[in-house]
Amino acid sequence: MDDSEFNRALLAEMLRKDFSIMEASSSEACLEALQQYGTGISLVLLDIVMPGMDGFGVLNVMNSRHWIDDIPVIMISSEDSAQHIRRAYDMGVSDYISRPFDAEVVYRRVFNTIKLYARQRRLTSIVSDQIHEREKSFQMMVTILSHIVEFRNGESGLHVQPIHNLVGSRPRHQILQQYIVHKRIEQQ
Repeated sequence: MDDSEFNRALLAEMLRKDFSIMEASSSEACLEALQQYGTGISLVLLDIVMPGMDGFGVLNVMNSRHWIDDIPVIMISSEDSAQHIRRAYDMGVSDYISRPFDAEVVYRRVFNTIKLYARQRRLTSIVSDQIHEREKSFQMMVTILSHIVEFRNGESGLHVQPIHNLVGSRPRHQILQQYIVHKRIEQQ
């Protein structure tokens, strides 16, 4: 996103060969595209100085809607003061490129950032699948154990399933945290 047609054309020319390019000439157009396409957008190249809402305003919206967690942002700007760069990183940008820039450096940073986020998404998916499989195994084990306990002692067996339902209602992040702590203890 850049209000300068020349800058957009220059960046698009650098990246067009290997990436699908979507251009936005204003902050509003950028936010509309983010709203419409979400994580279908692999990366945002963002200028700071814009008429109306500036790049930091876009970052504020991206943070408030948690888009910054899933869509990396590389800020490209002629603003090269340490204050602007720190502020951009504090607001969640993945990288900061000062103008004038080298086309190969921009290409590599874009490529590496997209690759890094793709790996992160893949790892998150793998962990999520593993947690789901462990939950299924856990539920099956509790069901089997409740039937065994019920068979051996009709009164106690009736308590196992409600306890399972109570424990099974915990959010996944709590189960993941418990699993991580358990693995750390095992490794010690």
